[in-house]
Amino acid sequence: MVRAAWIVVCVVGIAATNSRAQAATPKSGAVANSVADQRIGYLREQMERIRLRAADSSQTKFPLHEKLALRWSNPVSGVVDGGVFIWTDGRRPVVIGKAFLRERGGAAETPASWCEALESVTSIPFVMQADGRDVWKPATPGLRFHDLGENEGRPSDNDNARLTQMRGLARKIQVIGNWGQPPTDWQLRTLTTPLFRYASETDGIVDGTVFAYTQGGTNPEAIALIDGLTETATSKRHWRIAVTRLTAYGVRAAFNDVEIVNLAHLQNPHMNATFYVLSHPFDRYPFPLTETKETSK
Repeated sequence: MVRAAWIVVCVVGIAATNSRAQAATPKSGAVANSVADQRIGYLREQMERIRLRAADSSQTKFPLHEKLALRWSNPVSGVVDGGVFIWTDGRRPVVIGKAFLRERGGAAETPASWCEALESVTSIPFVMQADGRDVWKPATPGLRFHDLGENEGRPSDNDNARLTQMRGLARKIQVIGNWGQPPTDWQLRTLTTPLFRYASETDGIVDGTVFAYTQGGTNPEAIALIDGLTETATSKRHWRIAVTRLTAYGVRAAFNDVEIVNLAHLQNPHMNATFYVLSHPFDRYPFPLTETKETSK
């Protein structure tokens, strides 16, 4: 199969884009940061403009986690820098998203842009506001968990042992991205280092992790949440898993060869969808261009 250049996995949204993207310029200080620092700093600023709150309470807010979950790039597709960002309720992730810069997008006339792609990973109804207006209000939870019972063992009492168990479960999840023009199935690669680790006594989660499944190196196209659940009156300690998208293209996942999710390619997802994606073209790309090489596969 030949690929002259990889296509950025992003759906172009509305034609008009906010003025911050159009007039973006790197910040300057007494000591200039590296271009790489400026790029990821710019993406962080774009994610910080987002405000998440509970749909039934303007006082209940979900802040952006201070730590970048993953730094990634895909030069052959024009993505020179990208990051994965996570918003939480103080315990568990609520939204997981990626933002990235591209210098080109396939056709020579395609403008440079930055893109945001976010997925709901909560059952809590929420509203997202960006640039002072409501832009996203998922109507349903963004993922569905599958209980594994005791077939996959019980979560260990030891933190390190539990992480080893969760890595083993992540490797048993086979994820396919249906990507490209025309769309073709691609086996996604599991990153063994979790993007995020959490626990919630309130929700009966003794330990939980977010794993990424990538295409083209470290470009995250799908994510899995793996939770170790505490013992209850009706069940013993056990694991549960859920897989969802970080791309508008189709995603399928199976656990031990049994399909657990099949997400279709999204064309311009609406405000109430569980996935939000938008591309912001630049009038003038604000960073020095990076040389990219076309490859074939």
